[in-house]
Amino acid sequence: MPTDKRTIKSYDDYADNWARKLRSGNNHAHKFLEKPAMYKKLPDLKGKSVLCVGCGTGEECEHLAKLGAKKVVGIDISKGLIEVAKQSYPDLEFHVMDMEKINFSGNSFNFVYSSLTMHYVKDWTKTLRGIYKVLKKNGTFLFSTHHPVKWSAEINRSNGKNTFLLGYEKYESGGCKVFGDYLNARKIDDIWFNEFKVSYYHRPLAEIIKDIIKSGFFISDFIEPKPTKGVIKEKPNFYDIHTKIPLFMIFELSKK
Repeated sequence: MPTDKRTIKSYDDYADNWARKLRSGNNHAHKFLEKPAMYKKLPDLKGKSVLCVGCGTGEECEHLAKLGAKKVVGIDISKGLIEVAKQSYPDLEFHVMDMEKINFSGNSFNFVYSSLTMHYVKDWTKTLRGIYKVLKKNGTFLFSTHHPVKWSAEINRSNGKNTFLLGYEKYESGGCKVFGDYLNARKIDDIWFNEFKVSYYHRPLAEIIKDIIKSGFFISDFIEPKPTKGVIKEKPNFYDIHTKIPLFMIFELSKK
């Protein structure tokens, strides 16, 4: 199932604000956790052709180009995000494109990169097979996505307090109360920043790995990143939580 239409509209309508948020440096999850871990895994890109899947407003495409990539192409399903990317980085190539219907010739790219995008599709099979096709032999697909332990939790957001609960209470009477649902794939409707309506999909790790195996990829690395200590001064509770509970996970896949 492709990206939820409501989510696409949210990104279209929120594109300018999204760019400002990303470029402000105030997103602690990106700045101190996901980006350091992803950038640490980047290969030597000098002279390489790179595809960025779910490129958003283009910031990461610019970063990859600065590392010496010969060609960087960004795709995203949101027209609004791509418009901002084209305006911001006119020297780079961007396309409105569904990641389940990647439309490039086979063996076109040495490296494919995707940051926090895969959780927007229910079934990863089409996306993975499409990326496998456009990658050259010995190419790499590096991507980050929601960690199912965190995002399978029961989420309650309110003013001044967010709770993520995964577990249960078991009573001597024989009853129980279960919080969250890890083992069953499902769509989750959420609101970020108190205004941004978004939908994404939770899937247990077993389903994810099965899709990767079916696609033909080899898992060359798997990372559950912890935040860097730099976040302690800015947001100590973020460090306290995510040095113990994962927020995202990173896969490095290889095409042999």
